[in-house]
Amino acid sequence: MGSPPKALDFSLISVAEIPQSGKDRVAKLLDSGNLFRYGEGGDSAVAQFEREFADFFGKKYAIAVNSGGSALFISLKAAGASSGDIVMLNAFTLAPVPSAIEHCSCETILLDTTADLVVDIESLKHAIETTGAKILLLSYMRGHIPNMDEIMQVVRDNNLTLIEDCAHVMGAKWKNHDMGTLGDVSCFSLQSFKQVNGGEGGVILCDDDDIAAKAILMSGSYMLYEQHSARPPSEVFDKWVGTTPNFSMRLNEISAALVSSQLPTLREKIAAWNHVYGQIASGIQEISGLSLPNISPHLQPAPTSIQFFCSRDEDGIRTALATAKSLNLNIKWFGDSQARGFTSNHHHWNYLPQQEMENTDAVMKGLLDIRLPSDLSEQQCKDIIAILRYSF
Repeated sequence: MGSPPKALDFSLISVAEIPQSGKDRVAKLLDSGNLFRYGEGGDSAVAQFEREFADFFGKKYAIAVNSGGSALFISLKAAGASSGDIVMLNAFTLAPVPSAIEHCSCETILLDTTADLVVDIESLKHAIETTGAKILLLSYMRGHIPNMDEIMQVVRDNNLTLIEDCAHVMGAKWKNHDMGTLGDVSCFSLQSFKQVNGGEGGVILCDDDDIAAKAILMSGSYMLYEQHSARPPSEVFDKWVGTTPNFSMRLNEISAALVSSQLPTLREKIAAWNHVYGQIASGIQEISGLSLPNISPHLQPAPTSIQFFCSRDEDGIRTALATAKSLNLNIKWFGDSQARGFTSNHHHWNYLPQQEMENTDAVMKGLLDIRLPSDLSEQQCKDIIAILRYSF
């Protein structure tokens, strides 16, 4: 095994510095005390961000809410999901995604996972044939995106409603199409470890007038929906006011000011993340017993983490993770028998009926995960690889 490398003297949970323009806007908000998006001033940071976000992705409407999970819940409801409806979801995802379906009192049908960490297209077709489900909540977990040409063909052939969970792929592209612009509605996260850092928050993106109007009302606009700069005409709201519940899931002004300042440099940050990913991936490929999932050449990723497989048995993985942790490198394991931190798998979601996911279980068994800040230096990447080589 040799002598251990030096322990990491930097943190992988660090986040990029907020631009000065964002700090200045937050200071102005704090001085004013106006931290709620609705008021008489008409100068809402949230409304400004919504317009900027919609324009960035070339969509008509963006609705900012208090979390990515809230965005999923409201999107499902606004797209027509009702109690008892079946929603199809790929099994490789995080707990807030099936939880949003549960929040809607819908039934979750899990779809199996391929060795490349994307939804199994045959599992999707089988679920449609056997259940008649019409809603697909497609989670691009950890930035892994399936063949979207095949997905969209299935969506069209079966008249599915497609909701894209884009929490991990803001700024990623499939054949020059931004992820989040292919389905009926899409959901993004503004949590600190995502591509833009609002501390907490989420965004709903769509072109449909009725979905947008319902989402705005559900988010908690009261009768102040005209203060949204990215909204449908007032007559669309007339159809839904009074019959659409207010779930009070609004984004606050401070989070909006923070993310608004970061959106102009998103492409630049994604380039930095891809550079870091490339360095770590190259090192992993040289370590015996470790391997990487394939990434389609049609995908322009926006990675904030890296996933890789370990061929060791359970005890061997635990030993390697403990060794890495002793050197300050925390590695997450999707095959762990217990949910830890943010990391879990479908066996831990006991609020869902247990479903056989043979391929998913085989993939999760050795799947490991490391968070990658976009500002890691070349030497820091080498330090991470040295610890991985020593531990495994």
